[in-house]
Amino acid sequence: MANRKKNRSPQKLPALPRRELVARLSEAEETLRAIRSGEVDAIVVNGPGGEKVFTLQGADHTYRVFVERMNEGAAVLSSDHTVVHCNHRFARFLGARLQSVIGSSMRDLVWPDDHARLNALLRCAAQRNCRGEIRLQSRKGPPLPVHLSLNPLRLDGTRAVCLIASDLSEAKRAEKELRASTEQLRSLAAHLLTVREEEQARISRAVHDELGQSLTAVKIDLAWLARRLPRENGEMLERIRSTQQLAESLIQDVRRISTELRPGILDMGLAAAVEWQVQEFQARTGIQCSLRLLTHEAFAPDVSTALFRILQETLTNVARHAKATRAEVVLQKQRDRLVLWMRDNGRGFDQADSSLSESLGLLGMRERAAILGGQVNISSAPGKGTTVTAWIPLPSPEGSGAKA
Repeated sequence: MANRKKNRSPQKLPALPRRELVARLSEAEETLRAIRSGEVDAIVVNGPGGEKVFTLQGADHTYRVFVERMNEGAAVLSSDHTVVHCNHRFARFLGARLQSVIGSSMRDLVWPDDHARLNALLRCAAQRNCRGEIRLQSRKGPPLPVHLSLNPLRLDGTRAVCLIASDLSEAKRAEKELRASTEQLRSLAAHLLTVREEEQARISRAVHDELGQSLTAVKIDLAWLARRLPRENGEMLERIRSTQQLAESLIQDVRRISTELRPGILDMGLAAAVEWQVQEFQARTGIQCSLRLLTHEAFAPDVSTALFRILQETLTNVARHAKATRAEVVLQKQRDRLVLWMRDNGRGFDQADSSLSESLGLLGMRERAAILGGQVNISSAPGKGTTVTAWIPLPSPEGSGAKA
C-alpha cells in the first residue's frame, strides 16, 4: 500500500479587498504627512498590548493654540521618558526642530552633569507633582537653565509625565550681576572700614599726643604761675586753680575720645582689649558683667578690630535699651573660627519688629562680620533677654603658610 504524502501549505489570512487595502495605505500616508508637517500631533506610547498611537488634530483644537502660545516649554514624556509631544517653545529651548526633539530621550536633552537631578525629578513625578531646576543641553549655545514643573499623567491607561519648562537664563543672569554687584559693594565697604579704622587711629594718636601734651603743658604752666603769685592775689589764684581744673577735665576728655577712636590696648591683643572694654562698661554702667576668655592667641588685625567693634556696639545697646542688671561675655576659638558670645538678662525685644531691620547698629555689626566671611546671629524675645553670637572664620594653618 503506497504511502501518500500530503502537501500542507500554511494557512493564509483572508486577503483584503484591493480597494480597502489601497484606502488604508492612503490613510496611513496622509497621517504620516500630517505628522511631519505639524498638522497632527502624534503620541506613541508603549503599553501592555504593544505600541499605541494617539493622534490629536491640533490645528483646529483649543489645546494646541493654548500650548503653542505659552511662554513656557511644554512636553509629554512616556513611561520610559521619551518625548512623545512638545511645543515649539520647548524645541527652541533646545535649539532644535520640533520633529527632531519628539522621539528623543529626555536624558539626552539634559546637560550631563544634571542627569542625577533629572532622574530624581522623574522618579518623583511618577507619583506626584514636583519641581526643580535643571539645565537643558542646547544645540546652539551654552546650557539653558530652566525651572521644571512635572506632573504625573495617564493617557488611555498608560502612565506618562507632563512637563512645563520655564527659562531661567535672564533670572540667572540678573542673579549673577546682583551677586557681582554685592561683592563689589562689600569690597568697597571693607575698604571704607579699613580706611576709617586707619583714620581713627591717626586722629587718636594726634589727639592723644598733640592735644593731650599741649593741655598738659598748659596745666604745668598754670601750676608754675600759681606758685609764684603772692598770696594776697587771692582772686587771681582762684582763677588759676579753676583753669587748672578745666585743663585736667579736658585732658581726661582727650584720653576718652582718643580711646574711643582707637583703644591702644587693642594693639596688645583681642583678649586684652575685650577684658578692658568689659571692665570699663561695668564701671560706667553699674551692670554686673562676667567674662570668660578661652583664648589669648594673637589674631589678624582686621579680625580683632571687627569683633572688638561688634562687642562695643552690643554693650552700647545693652546700656541704652536692655535695662539689664547682668551680662555675660565669652571669647573662644572653635576649630576654624573665632567666636564672641554675649548675653544679657534685659527686657529683650520682638525679632519680628520691622524697625529693627533698619537699625544701623545691627546692620553695621552684621556687615563687619560678613566682610570677613562671618556672621552675627541675634536671639531675643520680650522679657527673656538677648543673646548675640558673632563669629569670623580663621585661615587654616596650610592657608597661612604655617609649617608643622
